[in-house]
Amino acid sequence: MIRNSPATTMTIGWNQVSGSSPRVFYGTLDNGQEADRYTNHVSPQRIVHAKGMHNHFARLSNLKPNTAYYFVIQDSEGTSKRYWFKTLPDDHNSKLSVLCGGDSRNHQTARQNANKIVARVRPDVVLFAGDMTGGDTDWEWQRWMDDWQMIITKDGKIAPVLAARGNHERSDQSIVDMFDVPHSNVFYGVNFSRGLLHVYTLNSMRPTSGEQLIWLENELKKTTDVAWRLAQYHHPMRPHTKRKHEQEYLRRYWGPLFFKYGIQLALECDSHMSKITWPVRATNDKGESGYDEGFVKDEKGTVFIGEGGWGAPTRDADDRKRWTRAMGSFNQIKWLMVTLDKIDIRTIKTDNASEVGYLTESNKYNTLPTNTNLWKVGEETVVTLQNKKRSSFKPRKPQILTEILASDAKVKNGQVLVSWKSVYEVANMRFKVQRSTNKLFWSTIAVVHGVGASAKQEQSYSYKDLTFSQGGKCYYRILAIDKTNRELTKQDTEIRTWAGNKKMETIEANVNSGILMLDLDLDYETTVTIEIYDTKRKRVFEQEFIVKAGEQTIPLNVKHLNEGHYLLELSYDGKLIKKSIKLTSPSN
Repeated sequence: MIRNSPATTMTIGWNQVSGSSPRVFYGTLDNGQEADRYTNHVSPQRIVHAKGMHNHFARLSNLKPNTAYYFVIQDSEGTSKRYWFKTLPDDHNSKLSVLCGGDSRNHQTARQNANKIVARVRPDVVLFAGDMTGGDTDWEWQRWMDDWQMIITKDGKIAPVLAARGNHERSDQSIVDMFDVPHSNVFYGVNFSRGLLHVYTLNSMRPTSGEQLIWLENELKKTTDVAWRLAQYHHPMRPHTKRKHEQEYLRRYWGPLFFKYGIQLALECDSHMSKITWPVRATNDKGESGYDEGFVKDEKGTVFIGEGGWGAPTRDADDRKRWTRAMGSFNQIKWLMVTLDKIDIRTIKTDNASEVGYLTESNKYNTLPTNTNLWKVGEETVVTLQNKKRSSFKPRKPQILTEILASDAKVKNGQVLVSWKSVYEVANMRFKVQRSTNKLFWSTIAVVHGVGASAKQEQSYSYKDLTFSQGGKCYYRILAIDKTNRELTKQDTEIRTWAGNKKMETIEANVNSGILMLDLDLDYETTVTIEIYDTKRKRVFEQEFIVKAGEQTIPLNVKHLNEGHYLLELSYDGKLIKKSIKLTSPSN
């Protein structure tokens, strides 16, 4: 998934079926399934139980633009297949291949066909505007995610997705928990290729006025320096099937902003058919020439495309407007090829997906997959939008911010030496050195001034923590901030020491049973994190639990551990509890 900057970040999500302590190992070299050979690794920053799954999300940052990254997920039980993704370019002169659509809820064969098209086209990003499932139930989502694996190419490439909410998602939380979107109300903006394209994801299930309207206008004001503006949301303002109601509030509140700020393209869904309009402008003047249902043609207006068809029952295309360019009823997804000068819009009919050929990384911008069944709009299979503001477009400057290359912490003579390296420093910047015992509550223990404005030159820094207390676990975090205290980037590191003079409670368990019984007595219900480490200080178990107040026993599945000694650490609300573990066989 893409949550913010698609050139330098990416989020990887998975369902952790079994095992513990999963981490994503990744890098720019393809090392297959040899996790230890990858240069980077990260633990999931967000874990949530939802829809019968144990969803983990690892948010990768400080990535290089337009670069392939290979990765595996490794836990206590093994290593996944090797997959890869490619960050988006940070250049407005690049091309973007975008597949978009929605409504995949209950016709599985049609849904699978559309997913197969994704693997064959190899887009840079997928826009999915809601109604993934019919009832938002556990088993539907699990089957949907199983089917989504069909978007993965033969060589393991996964296309990122931007998701919106539809009316068959019972709450915003469904989209948040499945796709880790950056806003709890599921409306957010993402900028591609330094101003080439800005996507505004809206939520037609929330009030169109109020908070969302204020956000939309502020986002549009902030992004006037982009070449193309595209909005995606679920309900169409004016459906092209008589079986759907008009969405007057969408037209009344969003329509004027679309025209005022020049949104050139809008993706709508919900009706389960195909449409493309002429550029139109919302108006309340019924006397205007060509007026129909609150819109008139205007060459400076918005082209509306849609309306679903990723795998839901098709509906009749029987509600043409005076400004409709073409409409039809069939399973389909839209394919956009975006450049600074134009957007080429194609509609792919998906029923023959198994017969369609595969594109490659080298030809995906200039070739059609063999046997692609394209919808004809009139006599043409391509509708082209020309960038009328091309001559006045002013590209954004490259956003090169300070990057922390590495950080480390080592104990020596009762002190901790925290060190880090940085590059691309900005003027008058500083580094905050922060410390925590649980990654929840952080305290700033030092501020170190950067060299500043160092271009590509690598800088090295260190700080001695004289207040470190022997015998605990500490996390250190380095934050780079500018002169206005705005956070530029951050990186965490961990240091652990062992106190031989502190006696801890020892828990014994039988390795054959594979179950460790942990007794707890909490004053209130809260979320606790349990971690187990071996004698080499390697984490071999990690799990989050919601624990109720009172005395209770939690069974921990440690069947993957061998007999021997381990350290268990339980943390919650700033507290840390440590226990010694001894796993023995029956003979001992």
